Amino acid sequence: MKKIPKRGIGNRCALTKTYRIMRITLFFLLVGVTQLFAEVSYAQVKMLTIDLENVKAETVLDEIENQSQFYFLYNEKFVDMDFDTSVKCSKENIFEVLDALFYGRDISYKVVDNQIILSKRKDSSEDVPQSEKIITGRVVDGQGEPIPGATVSVKGTTQGTITDVEGNYSLKIPGDADVLLFSFVGMESREVAIGDKSQIDVSLREDMVGLDEVVVVGYGTQKKVNLTGSVASVDSKLMENRPMSNVSSGLSGLLPGVYVNQGSGMPGGDGGTIRVRGVGTLNNAAPMVIVDGVESSMDELSSEDIASISVLKDAASAAIYGSKAANGVILITTKTGKSGEPMVRYSGDFGWQAPTDLPEYLGSAEYASLYNQALQVEGKDPRFTDADIELFRNGQDPYGHPNTDWLDLLYAGSGFQTSHNVSVSGGSETSQYRSSVDYQKQDGIVEHTGKERYNVRTNLKNDPYEWLTTNVNLSYTRQTLTQPNNAYVGGGLDQIIRQAYRIAPWIPYKNEDGTYATISDGNPIAWLDQGEQIHTKQNYFLGVGSLTFKIFEGFTVKGTASLRTYKEDKSSKNKEIQYNESKYHGPTSIEQLHVNTERITGDVVANYDKSVGGHNFALMAGYHAEAYDYKRTRAYRENFPSTMLDDLDGGSSKGMVGEGYTRELNMISWFGRVNYDYQSKYLFEANLRYDASSRFSEDNRWGAFPSFSTGWRLSEEDFMEDLESIDNLKLRASWGMLGNQAALNSYYPTVPTLSLGLDYPFNSSITSGAAIVSAKNQNLVWEKTTSWGIGADLTLFHKLNFTVDYYDRKTTDIIMAVPSPETFALSGFYDNVGEMSNKGIEFTFQYNDKFGDVGFNFGGNFAYNKNELLKLAGQDQIISGRTIRRIGESVDSFYGYKTNGLYQSESEIDDWAENTLYNRSELKPGDLRYVDVTGDDKVTSDDRTILGNSTPDFVYGFNVGADYKNFDFLAIFQGTLGGYGYMDFDAIGTVNGDASKPSAIWADSWTSDRPNTSVPRAIANLYGPSMPQNQTTEYWLRSTNYLRLKNLQIGYNIPKNVLSRLGVSKARIYYSGQNLFTVTDYLKGWDPEAPSGRGSGYPVVMVNSFGVNVSF
Repeated sequence: MKKIPKRGIGNRCALTKTYRIMRITLFFLLVGVTQLFAEVSYAQVKMLTIDLENVKAETVLDEIENQSQFYFLYNEKFVDMDFDTSVKCSKENIFEVLDALFYGRDISYKVVDNQIILSKRKDSSEDVPQSEKIITGRVVDGQGEPIPGATVSVKGTTQGTITDVEGNYSLKIPGDADVLLFSFVGMESREVAIGDKSQIDVSLREDMVGLDEVVVVGYGTQKKVNLTGSVASVDSKLMENRPMSNVSSGLSGLLPGVYVNQGSGMPGGDGGTIRVRGVGTLNNAAPMVIVDGVESSMDELSSEDIASISVLKDAASAAIYGSKAANGVILITTKTGKSGEPMVRYSGDFGWQAPTDLPEYLGSAEYASLYNQALQVEGKDPRFTDADIELFRNGQDPYGHPNTDWLDLLYAGSGFQTSHNVSVSGGSETSQYRSSVDYQKQDGIVEHTGKERYNVRTNLKNDPYEWLTTNVNLSYTRQTLTQPNNAYVGGGLDQIIRQAYRIAPWIPYKNEDGTYATISDGNPIAWLDQGEQIHTKQNYFLGVGSLTFKIFEGFTVKGTASLRTYKEDKSSKNKEIQYNESKYHGPTSIEQLHVNTERITGDVVANYDKSVGGHNFALMAGYHAEAYDYKRTRAYRENFPSTMLDDLDGGSSKGMVGEGYTRELNMISWFGRVNYDYQSKYLFEANLRYDASSRFSEDNRWGAFPSFSTGWRLSEEDFMEDLESIDNLKLRASWGMLGNQAALNSYYPTVPTLSLGLDYPFNSSITSGAAIVSAKNQNLVWEKTTSWGIGADLTLFHKLNFTVDYYDRKTTDIIMAVPSPETFALSGFYDNVGEMSNKGIEFTFQYNDKFGDVGFNFGGNFAYNKNELLKLAGQDQIISGRTIRRIGESVDSFYGYKTNGLYQSESEIDDWAENTLYNRSELKPGDLRYVDVTGDDKVTSDDRTILGNSTPDFVYGFNVGADYKNFDFLAIFQGTLGGYGYMDFDAIGTVNGDASKPSAIWADSWTSDRPNTSVPRAIANLYGPSMPQNQTTEYWLRSTNYLRLKNLQIGYNIPKNVLSRLGVSKARIYYSGQNLFTVTDYLKGWDPEAPSGRGSGYPVVMVNSFGVNVSF
């Protein structure tokens, strides 16, 4: 035993504050903080087993030292250990053992690292001076259940504590303290007068309107009631227990002004495309995603690990992120531990996927009749006899006259999916932890498509000293994606799906001898059966460590370092396929792709909060630096002697590819924020970010991005006192400027670069060379988005919340490619030559109430956005395929011909405006009548006009929830209005023989016996006057308006009296469904969220799942 008589014990800990390069800073910070956790947590996790009777107390201390790394320090003059005792414990921590050993004695202890310091306990008169007293009590909810982790503090001070697992607390307070403040997330805060009470028990009720809700904002948090910018947040409960494999798709319908479009259900490719307040650029319009303070993505997140999601929508709230925030910022925080006993939680579910809908096609008999009819109109002989058609119909000749359902064969995958999440959380008042393991497996509805993901996450927080807080967040995700491949042109899953939508039903899947039937383009199911797969392995790592120093009251300095890495290994093998003796697709080939990225960031942020009278100030200033590295290598070979070979070396060197490159980006920033309010009545906020990016030339590298916002809470004015129905009424206004450096795919758009591998003849031989092949623009600058907005927040009757916003957002200096003159030797360059605007209105409401045992909530949001192009590189318009960019119109609008019914006769064709797009011989009764817009009695390319846009004008969503005793219910809806999709020939099908399959709409196509139909005549080729492939027409443009039930949950909480016998604290079983039904006018069988109209996209899926949540 280590005894130190008459010796003082000082603090020997010291912290190094020397910052070197970012890699060294990151390494030592993570290691140092992790070590702090290791030391503090040892006392909590080391279990002791002692069985000693009638021994000296010193013997017990010796036994503790023998079983552990603890050692005791005390002064024998003041600490009397000469007493007999008995100790019997099994697997208890040091705190429990020492509490029992010193119970009733005047000995206290303190655990510092592995040292245990013993001292004489002060008596109560010394412990609590006359000017102080102790208040004890219990905090419970409306049902009398304890609330662990509730905050109890003396109003107007930082003095406080938190409740234990039973809701109990004990707080030493100044003698002149008069009010205690009780608060807990999701509950209404309460203030209680102390008076002469020594025990105060409090019941907190659920916060129905969230006036005290804290919202995550850039580099901090703010009370929602004090926000002056436009920030939308998602209740994390709305994200839990949903059968979605990507968090982004779960945001659908939940946030005003945030449009989420889930265009695919493919495993690993089912993330939503997110747009915040419209499309703000002609380039990358995706919002910035920040997870636990670090730029990241949602691909590696589990919804069970998410604590909060906030979206910064306007410049006032997002300017603190400067040059990356022009398209909005999504802030995500992950769950952390709470003080109290360890809590183990398990969440698991399993379910099945199916397409939300599938198109209907004509069967072999109907198609054969229609094909004969189309051929005869063209003056050709019919292909099928009546006997053929009858055999197609009766199914008596399945190989010679089949009726193959190719989509049924294509979507034969199991569609099974399951996910499991286990978390452990807990801690003491000074140290909290939460660790989770997440597993997800998803088998696609197409064979050989799937995803398997493992995720491990640990969040640690520690307060080793009153002046220091440390945090470490670590996560690792490993994800494997699989999809089938094929040796046909282009390969990949898209080609398989496209072919299944095209091939005629009268082509059998297999011949009678077991060989594969096929057409010239191939048999898509043979590709699935015999082909190889594309395997993609993705590894994500995120490590974040921080130290927060409390310099003095109200002033903190926080240093944060992070490392985020991504590694992708993709192996794509195409195997030659022998359908039968006469048909083959090949050759066998292998492609390997390797991508590695690394982002290192460092931040130092200082915060100072001060209140003087009713004036409240919050100042923040910080510095940010980051380095990003990107590396890519690719190798390819073909003509392998055997399909069994999997190594690149086995392929031919002829035509082989070996390439690779690296890219680097660096950025530094200064930023700051000022918040002021007077009695939470008059609010003001100003932000400034000053960024420098290596993308731009030295003279244009820096950009300043300011913002200002203000608010007035009329509800706090004296003249509003008598209006008791109004809980909160706030008016807001904001202005700000943001940047967009992600508009460029090029890492070095201003630096002249050499292109290698340019061979040229010299002295009768070929010599390798290099040359500058593209022009560079040294004057290139940031894209800038300037926005202003006004808004209002209203809360009524403590039950109703309303928010309305209007915004005007203008993007200037949009980066576009500018072509070079033909006489110029170099290709074009990038320049700031575009402008566009977005204006819109957003409205939200939320109602919460309780009627006896029934709780009810209803919320909704509605947003309108108008996009307009203002400048286009000096041009009035740019046409690209079916779309146009035109000054004064929305970006990428559909551009084509209006139609007015169908020709009914040859004479009507002659009398109609001359259609110069086709030869007269091509036009026949039943074809679309093109409208002569210009009025010159001719239909020419000048008659094209804007027909619509794929981006909807209106986006809305609403959710309904209820609970009754142990039952709960939740439904989430999303819808859009004003959007359009164009139906290509893959969607509607064509009447073109073996390589086509007409949609069921062609059963009502025009004939002389059916003149009143709206469907054009069937044409035996792809490019007739009425087909969508040849010309873009209004006829094939369809509204994508829809209303969809995104999620439905029905749950049951097992009664606690049943669980208590099982050692379980909470348990819930539930059903959850995703994309269960859709109301739309879009073409039957095609999903309005994937409206491209091409038959190559993986369908959006509905999911029916069952799950359980259990807490121990």
